[in-house]
Amino acid sequence: MSTADIALLERWLKQGDPEAFKTVVLRYAGMVYSTCHRVLHNASDAEEVAQDCFEALASGRAKPTAALGPWLHRVATNRALKRISSDKHRRAREKAYRCDL
Repeated sequence: MSTADIALLERWLKQGDPEAFKTVVLRYAGMVYSTCHRVLHNASDAEEVAQDCFEALASGRAKPTAALGPWLHRVATNRALKRISSDKHRRAREKAYRCDL
Protein backbone atom coordinates (compact mmCIF):
# COMPACT_ATOMS: atom_id res chain seq x y z
CA MET A 1 0.00 0.00 0.00
CA SER A 2 1.33 3.43 -0.82
CA THR A 3 2.43 5.60 2.07
CA ALA A 4 -0.19 8.18 1.05
CA ASP A 5 -2.98 5.57 1.28
CA ILE A 6 -1.65 4.31 4.62
CA ALA A 7 -1.59 7.83 6.00
CA LEU A 8 -5.12 8.54 4.78
CA LEU A 9 -6.52 5.34 6.27
CA GLU A 10 -4.79 5.93 9.57
CA ARG A 11 -6.17 9.47 9.71
CA TRP A 12 -9.66 8.12 9.04
CA LEU A 13 -9.60 5.05 11.28
CA LYS A 14 -7.69 6.54 14.22
CA GLN A 15 -8.75 10.19 14.14
CA GLY A 16 -12.05 10.06 12.25
CA ASP A 17 -10.78 12.68 9.79
CA PRO A 18 -13.55 13.04 7.18
CA GLU A 19 -11.24 14.79 4.71
CA ALA A 20 -8.97 11.75 4.68
CA PHE A 21 -11.88 9.44 3.88
CA LYS A 22 -13.18 11.88 1.26
CA THR A 23 -9.77 11.78 -0.44
CA VAL A 24 -9.82 7.97 -0.50
CA VAL A 25 -13.33 7.96 -1.99
CA LEU A 26 -12.43 10.54 -4.63
CA ARG A 27 -9.30 8.60 -5.53
CA TYR A 28 -10.98 5.19 -5.91
CA ALA A 29 -14.73 5.72 -6.49
CA GLY A 30 -14.49 5.56 -10.28
CA MET A 31 -12.60 2.29 -10.24
CA VAL A 32 -14.93 0.72 -7.67
CA TYR A 33 -18.07 1.80 -9.54
CA SER A 34 -16.66 0.63 -12.90
CA THR A 35 -15.80 -2.76 -11.45
CA CYS A 36 -19.30 -3.16 -10.02
CA HIS A 37 -20.92 -2.01 -13.26
CA ARG A 38 -18.86 -4.45 -15.38
CA VAL A 39 -20.04 -7.32 -13.19
CA LEU A 40 -23.65 -6.25 -12.66
CA HIS A 41 -24.51 -4.53 -15.96
CA ASN A 42 -26.87 -2.23 -14.07
CA ALA A 43 -26.05 1.34 -13.04
CA SER A 44 -28.23 1.57 -9.93
CA ASP A 45 -27.11 -1.82 -8.60
CA ALA A 46 -23.49 -0.83 -9.27
CA GLU A 47 -23.97 2.40 -7.30
CA GLU A 48 -25.43 0.52 -4.33
CA VAL A 49 -22.67 -2.08 -4.27
CA ALA A 50 -19.95 0.55 -4.69
CA GLN A 51 -21.40 2.51 -1.79
CA ASP A 52 -21.45 -0.67 0.29
CA CYS A 53 -17.73 -1.17 -0.41
CA PHE A 54 -16.90 2.26 0.95
CA GLU A 55 -19.26 1.81 3.91
CA ALA A 56 -17.34 -1.34 4.84
CA LEU A 57 -14.07 0.57 4.62
CA ALA A 58 -15.46 3.53 6.58
CA SER A 59 -16.84 1.40 9.39
CA GLY A 60 -13.66 -0.58 9.78
CA ARG A 61 -15.60 -3.84 9.27
CA ALA A 62 -13.11 -4.72 6.58
CA LYS A 63 -9.50 -3.62 6.69
CA PRO A 64 -7.19 -3.65 3.69
CA THR A 65 -4.38 -6.13 4.00
CA ALA A 66 -2.61 -5.12 0.80
CA ALA A 67 -2.54 -2.14 -1.54
CA LEU A 68 -5.78 -0.20 -1.23
CA GLY A 69 -6.63 -0.07 -4.95
CA PRO A 70 -6.40 -3.81 -5.57
CA TRP A 71 -8.12 -4.51 -2.24
CA LEU A 72 -11.06 -2.27 -3.16
CA HIS A 73 -11.21 -3.92 -6.60
CA ARG A 74 -11.42 -7.35 -4.98
CA VAL A 75 -14.07 -6.19 -2.49
CA ALA A 76 -16.12 -4.61 -5.31
CA THR A 77 -15.90 -7.76 -7.43
CA ASN A 78 -16.83 -10.07 -4.55
CA ARG A 79 -19.74 -7.92 -3.41
CA ALA A 80 -21.07 -7.58 -6.95
CA LEU A 81 -20.92 -11.34 -7.45
CA LYS A 82 -22.65 -11.83 -4.09
CA ARG A 83 -25.37 -9.41 -5.23
CA ILE A 84 -25.94 -11.49 -8.39
CA SER A 85 -26.19 -14.65 -6.31
CA SER A 86 -28.63 -13.22 -3.77
CA ASP A 87 -30.80 -11.69 -6.52
CA LYS A 88 -30.90 -15.08 -8.25
CA HIS A 89 -31.96 -16.82 -5.03
CA ARG A 90 -34.56 -14.13 -4.29
CA ARG A 91 -36.12 -14.52 -7.76
CA ALA A 92 -36.22 -18.30 -7.32
CA ARG A 93 -38.00 -17.93 -3.95
CA GLU A 94 -40.46 -15.45 -5.43
CA LYS A 95 -41.19 -17.83 -8.30
CA ALA A 96 -41.64 -20.79 -5.95
CA TYR A 97 -44.08 -18.94 -3.70
CA ARG A 98 -45.96 -16.98 -6.34
CA CYS A 99 -49.68 -17.32 -5.96
CA ASP A 100 -51.70 -17.32 -9.15
CA LEU A 101 -55.07 -15.87 -8.29
